[in-house]
Amino acid sequence: MVFSALATVLEDGSAADVQRLPKYLQLSDAIARAILQGRLKTGEKLPPESELARVLPASLGTIQRALNSLADQGLLIRRHGHGTFVAEPAMAPNDLWHFRFLADDGRSLLPVYTQVRTIEAVRRPGPWCDFLGTKDLIAVTRRIDVNHAHMGISELYLPEARVPDLLKVAPKQLENVNIRAFMADHFGIVTERVREMAACAPLPETVTAALGLTPGLAGLAYHMEGFAHRDRPISYQIAWFPPGGPRLVLGEKHE
Repeated sequence: MVFSALATVLEDGSAADVQRLPKYLQLSDAIARAILQGRLKTGEKLPPESELARVLPASLGTIQRALNSLADQGLLIRRHGHGTFVAEPAMAPNDLWHFRFLADDGRSLLPVYTQVRTIEAVRRPGPWCDFLGTKDLIAVTRRIDVNHAHMGISELYLPEARVPDLLKVAPKQLENVNIRAFMADHFGIVTERVREMAACAPLPETVTAALGLTPGLAGLAYHMEGFAHRDRPISYQIAWFPPGGPRLVLGEKHE
């Protein structure tokens, strides 16, 4: 599939003006076209570089330079020991009220990708019940992927009486989007302030199972209390991350 997609776009780009470009740019442009045309799918893993060099009319050095160029542009993700993948669209940094993890430079934020696992009505005991003043809740459970290197699980709790139609929303609609903005646009819920708290705690069994971790492992419990107008509690989110990840930026946030 990958080879046929690249062969097609390489043929499409055989015009004379393209041929005058350096070979690595010809290849990187071909891969970029394959991604933009949907011939290479989000999350798809590319073959090893040695295999690409064997099949494609390009040297190993040319292939490595092309892949590195595309990684710099954010079209590919290169993970040491795992391979090269077609990148997903990350949440825009300006949309990140939560999950603001610092890159190694200590200034820029790492890209964050979210995948919705479930949207369901629950009566699950926890601090969210006390905060929201009800046990009748809708929970949105998501997998949080930080830079394709650090995974966590998030649960967002909202009063069922306030957002009953949330159960009709397709999970895909909430992936890689600012949920705060989505709730404001679709349900009139405006989060004006958020208080964040963090603690070290054993990860729940549901989290370790979902992430393939050792049961009982301690990690980060990241709590987020959302307040609407006049400081009315409106949402409660908790996320769990295993140890060893990048630094998380905490702080109270206001609209």
